Amino acid sequence: MSNFKKILAILLALVMLVPMLAACGKGDDPTVDPDDVIQEETIGIVPPEVDFGGEDFTILCRESNSWGSWEDEIHSDEQETEVVNQAVYERNLAVSEALGVEIKVIPIPGHWTDAETFTNTFKNSILSGDGAFDIIVAQQAYMATLANAELYMNMYDVPYVKDDLDSPYFYQDLVNELTVNGKLNYLIGDYTITYMDNINVMYFNKQIAENENLDDIYQTVRDGNWTIDKCIELSKGVYNDLDGNGYKSENDRFGYITDYGNTADGLFSQFDVQQTRKDDSGNIVADMDVGKVVSILETMIEFYKTDDVFTYASSSDQTPEDMPFNTIFSEDRALFYPDVLSTAKTYRGMETDFGIIPVPKWEGQEKYYTQAQAGYSVVVIPIDAPDLEKAGAVIDALFAKSEELVIPAYYDMALKGKFARDNESGEMIDIIREGLCINFGFFYDVGGGSMFRVLLGGENSNFASFYAANKKGYERNLKTILKTFEDDEEEE
Repeated sequence: MSNFKKILAILLALVMLVPMLAACGKGDDPTVDPDDVIQEETIGIVPPEVDFGGEDFTILCRESNSWGSWEDEIHSDEQETEVVNQAVYERNLAVSEALGVEIKVIPIPGHWTDAETFTNTFKNSILSGDGAFDIIVAQQAYMATLANAELYMNMYDVPYVKDDLDSPYFYQDLVNELTVNGKLNYLIGDYTITYMDNINVMYFNKQIAENENLDDIYQTVRDGNWTIDKCIELSKGVYNDLDGNGYKSENDRFGYITDYGNTADGLFSQFDVQQTRKDDSGNIVADMDVGKVVSILETMIEFYKTDDVFTYASSSDQTPEDMPFNTIFSEDRALFYPDVLSTAKTYRGMETDFGIIPVPKWEGQEKYYTQAQAGYSVVVIPIDAPDLEKAGAVIDALFAKSEELVIPAYYDMALKGKFARDNESGEMIDIIREGLCINFGFFYDVGGGSMFRVLLGGENSNFASFYAANKKGYERNLKTILKTFEDDEEEE
């Protein structure tokens, strides 16, 4: 054999030997650091080997309209350039690839005015047992009703989810408040970003504040002195009859503008008034501080009567464009305006700077509290879901991946950067989130959830009489709702 052929034979042998040596080294060489070996990704607590072989995962959700871009929290196209939409796309792609599912989204009209149509869609499907939907994501106000409760799975019976409910991407105050007797039908968290969209906040016009020589409002919040009394004080004297008609109208300038509808409902959390509470034994009971509610009503009614305040009673069939508030605020004709956080998007083109702060608290209240208006989404699993393991795995992964991708984009880039005008507003959003809360009675509409809008609209502060006349009805409603949480053995 020539030297050239010998060398070629040796080289060929070495080439064949290298893969064998590498394969042996993976399992046997103690010098290999396990941390250097690439591991498959675990999303949430779902093991990386879980794979559903390309099956569809079908989500029924609300169709976007002038009231909200509700589909945006569920899905997005690859071509989207907005940071939050990009993050939603990347989240869905990561979950689809990791779990071997094809996410299919079915959007249908689902605004409050479409509630009956939306709920009938999934009710008819569930009662026929066709297993058409893996999960349903829709408005809390009509999803959380007694009539629908028996159609949803208990999350403590759902694989993966039941073992991960203490994770921060499932909002813990909601899990704790809404869990009764080991039963929880609804999920809210980092996946349902409409919850953040609907948080009640306060906007203020910086130019008007400067013109009125007001103290640093941000510092007032930091010092814990941003109370309703302080808000009333700062609002006084701002009114100006701009149209010269001699009386208060929506064409004038005001210290404070507000809606009698959803914003009035938010006074429950804002002033730390609860429709229900847990007693010393952990039982949920209907109970409200009558004296405090009377004081709140007297204070707000007197405030609303002044020229400095413009009020308006909206209806559910109106679009944001139908109401005067955004026009008044964007035209520098209001100092303070309580509304939801997503309204900040409306003011992107506003020339005058505005700030975002918490809604004011009641005098003597320790923290700033707020709640989300009922337009936010909840996640439920229908009782006829075709594969409970798949539903649990995908839900856990979607919430976990939302924490990683979507919330940073939404919270830090969009809210703190794109919509807020200054660093202080970003700081205020942190304070607002810390006071975000929910109440069992309000969530399930035990009764009285609209009492502030009704009594304020009627300038009626006689809450003692109102509550006495309605309390037994509230207690009956609560008892009926709590029956759905009883053990099966107790029901027999």
